[in-house]
Amino acid sequence: MWKRILISFILVIALIMVGMYGASMSIQRLQERFGGKSKPQEPTPFSNIYQTIQSWMPTVTVWSIIAIVLTVASIIIYKAYVARGRLLETIKPRDFPRHILLFGPTGSGKTSTAVKATELAIRKSSDIIIIDWKGEYGGYFNGATVTRKLDILKPDVDYETYSLILTDILRDVLELTEPMSYMLYDELVRGYRVHGDALTFSKLIKSLEARRLSALNARSYAEANIAEGLIRRVYLLALDEKRDATNTIGSDMVNIYDLSVLPTYQLRCLYAQIILWRIYNNVKSSSRPVKKPRLSRLLVLEESQNYIRPRRPERAPSIGERIVNELRGYGVGALIISPDPTQLPYHMARDSGAVVSIGYQGLPEVVAELLSFYRYADIKKLIKTTGKMRTYIYYNGKLYIKDVPKPYRKTIDLGVAVREEKVETVLEEAGAGEARPVVEAKKPIVKVVEPELKLEEEEAAVGERLMEAEKPVVTEEAEGPRSSRVDPLGGIPLKAVERLHATAGAGQTRGIIGA
Repeated sequence: MWKRILISFILVIALIMVGMYGASMSIQRLQERFGGKSKPQEPTPFSNIYQTIQSWMPTVTVWSIIAIVLTVASIIIYKAYVARGRLLETIKPRDFPRHILLFGPTGSGKTSTAVKATELAIRKSSDIIIIDWKGEYGGYFNGATVTRKLDILKPDVDYETYSLILTDILRDVLELTEPMSYMLYDELVRGYRVHGDALTFSKLIKSLEARRLSALNARSYAEANIAEGLIRRVYLLALDEKRDATNTIGSDMVNIYDLSVLPTYQLRCLYAQIILWRIYNNVKSSSRPVKKPRLSRLLVLEESQNYIRPRRPERAPSIGERIVNELRGYGVGALIISPDPTQLPYHMARDSGAVVSIGYQGLPEVVAELLSFYRYADIKKLIKTTGKMRTYIYYNGKLYIKDVPKPYRKTIDLGVAVREEKVETVLEEAGAGEARPVVEAKKPIVKVVEPELKLEEEEAAVGERLMEAEKPVVTEEAEGPRSSRVDPLGGIPLKAVERLHATAGAGQTRGIIGA
């Protein structure tokens, strides 16, 4: 752009000089033709005009050049000022609440564009929340809060409501079936009533193991299989509780959730959706939707295709998609970053305020269709620039073509001192916390009908069961409670069919489901 402006400036000055020189030469020729050489002592009207123009020529030339220079300089300064306050010199920060989609291959400049967007939002006194999938954003900020570990099972609302939310999220993350979802909700409600805020995934697994053993004893193999599948899935989440981590406490204006340190893909997706839900719950409880919201908070959702997943039109949207769609009414904008538009729900490109594609391959099909129907001139521009890597911006119904974003070299200083805070590791044998009162669930709750067993009695009974299982007189050998298979023929020793429903490690009695 600056090259074009400079070339235009030089051409305009050259055109004025050529015009003035041509006018001077034309007047001189007219004077020679009609003025004559026989009477040089008598000045003619043309000679007077020529002398006047010659006397004014230096002044007019100088002031014309000065006026042109000032005009061009003013245009350049205005353009630079306007471009400084816009993302990619095009998108206004006031349109951030309408959401922005950013597509492009790895290394194309998506992170630099996102950091530039955060800089513009900070100038508007807006808060920044970054879901950092790869751990790239920490080096761009001085004084930011960086969270590396969360207490996922610590609710912000009552226990039963949070159990429903967590079940909905885990159903998407762990791909749970409906029976698994029901059992998980039942165990979460029971776990919160017993342990309160001290509930952990390790305790939840022990409760599921006890429920599986109870189902085996009752020869309810379908329920045992459901519990076994749920144990295998939840076990991945229990790894996070034993992980050592430190959180960096700094400014509340910029919060970075570093997901790169998490050990499993399922944990990253769970963290991202829990963060989105907590943001939504916080915003919804503290403000009301308005028609023209002001940008109060900007979300940078890196690698969003992992937690805002595509779906078929007939299927219900995921919780991540619902939350992002509803947040715009509260003044919360989202910069949704993904390598490919096909990895996001189809409607998002149509509903967003702007679509940025670094390279024409990332331009969504719906945008190309809209341009072909209504702006054929933009399609011709697009075709002419496909030979070189460019940035294509679809904004306010028009297609803007810019150069590839340059690397962001600066560091944003928030002016706040930071401190490191070590996150306590949750031990498997931690005692249960005091549970707070909750609303009774409408679902039938398992009742305890047997007295509580001591841990020593439970271990002895389990050992006796394993010894009986090794005898050759048994038709089918029963496998241990941690096995991934269930005996379909019911070959369980009679002495092993004892009602051992105590939760291992916590001494909590499971009980039998009442008829």
